[in-house]
Amino acid sequence: MYRQCTTEKSSIQQRKLEQCMLEAMLKKDSYDEISISELCRDAGLSRKTFYRLFDSKSDVILAMVDQTFLDSQRYVPGPEIKPGGLHHFFAFWKEQKRLLNALNRHNCTALLMERAGVFILREDNDLAHVLGADLENGREILRFNLSAIFSLVISWYESGYAKSVDEMAALLMDLMTTPMVRAPRAVDPYRE
Repeated sequence: MYRQCTTEKSSIQQRKLEQCMLEAMLKKDSYDEISISELCRDAGLSRKTFYRLFDSKSDVILAMVDQTFLDSQRYVPGPEIKPGGLHHFFAFWKEQKRLLNALNRHNCTALLMERAGVFILREDNDLAHVLGADLENGREILRFNLSAIFSLVISWYESGYAKSVDEMAALLMDLMTTPMVRAPRAVDPYRE
């Protein structure tokens, strides 16, 4: 696990190690090629500092993804983006191409779905409610909805962002408001 930073200095150190992990993931073909010594050297930090902040190199990836979710709360899209939750959401994830490249390259995109659930339950009660976290079987419903949403983001990324932010927002809204199962038509006994 990684530690919650209590000082500005430790926060800066943690961000440096996350940035070095991102760069290493973009350059290296295998996660096993990335070493803690390399991360520390590139960040200009000691191994002692690393272990004060993280238990392992995989924890750096978790912190990097979690920090991205925190950054999404402070994200301000450009004036060309329509105001509103879904437009804002897709504009943010379109700007995260480097992170998505790194996660995809190392088969870690499922972390987005996993960490989104943790983040939303901890940080955003309104969104957790919208996604069904307060219903019976709430965690499973939340997981299902987040998996669908981030599968859509990942497919969009893999397509080279073939659709616009507006098109993606409209698509997700349509998917979220259209029943998955249509009720069977009532049988009209007089027609048969």
